[in-house]
Amino acid sequence: MEGSWNYQPCRNGHPFPMRKADTCLDFLCKYCGKTLNVFTYHQCYAVNAYCYKCRHHGHFARMCNFHVKSCEIRKPKKKSKSKIQRDSDRMRTFIEKKQMSQFPFQGLEDKELSAFTCSIQDESAKLHINKLKESNRNFIKEIAALKCENSKLDTVIQENVMLRNSLDNLNLERLKHVRLIQTIELELAEHASGTQNFEIEIMRLKEENRNLTNTRQRLTMEFKNSDMQYNRILNDMEDEIQRLKEENVNSKHEIQHLDIKHSNQDVRSTLAICSRGNSQQRHRRGGGYPRR
Repeated sequence: MEGSWNYQPCRNGHPFPMRKADTCLDFLCKYCGKTLNVFTYHQCYAVNAYCYKCRHHGHFARMCNFHVKSCEIRKPKKKSKSKIQRDSDRMRTFIEKKQMSQFPFQGLEDKELSAFTCSIQDESAKLHINKLKESNRNFIKEIAALKCENSKLDTVIQENVMLRNSLDNLNLERLKHVRLIQTIELELAEHASGTQNFEIEIMRLKEENRNLTNTRQRLTMEFKNSDMQYNRILNDMEDEIQRLKEENVNSKHEIQHLDIKHSNQDVRSTLAICSRGNSQQRHRRGGGYPRR
């Protein structure tokens, strides 16, 4: 049981913890990490110690409970190019040694290997050499065949390059044709829209022409009716004019007849007046007026 803490003021005025003597047996100090039978803060070894973890005084770094923040975590150092090359060389040599350890003659020394090779019979060596020569001849033949195939492959590669160039040209021509087809399709769409507009305009003009023909027929009928009425009126007027002319002629004849009558009357009246005047002159010459 740890017991309870008693806070008492220190010299600087700050409280520091105190333990009772009966409860401090085999106690592990949280400042220095040691066990003491009788413990006080003044007897601790870490009173004036400096913590390199939290950078505070009063405890050792091994007893510090300070959690390092994420921003204070040191980033791992990057290796230089020379160190990276050194590590890669070491790893390569290690892998080579590990692979060589799988062979059965890895544990043998150079002297043992030379003694083992000298113990082989000469005949077996000759047979082995002959086999190697035959295999070498076969390899030479295969190399010649491969050279022929390589020359054929070179010609095939040249043909392939030519075909690829022709294919590129064909692709370019195809792209040109595709563009031409697209432009032609656009023009056809425009012409189709234009033809639709023309058809609509033609239908409208046909309707207008139909309306105009109807109006023309109506106007011709009206004109014919008006012409007939005008002709009828003209005929009536001509008849009336003829009648008036005849009346005028008759009136002229009557006027002439009346003029003749009036002229005869005037002549008679003038003759009567003349005769009366002559008789009066005669009486005047005879002396005085005639008797009544």
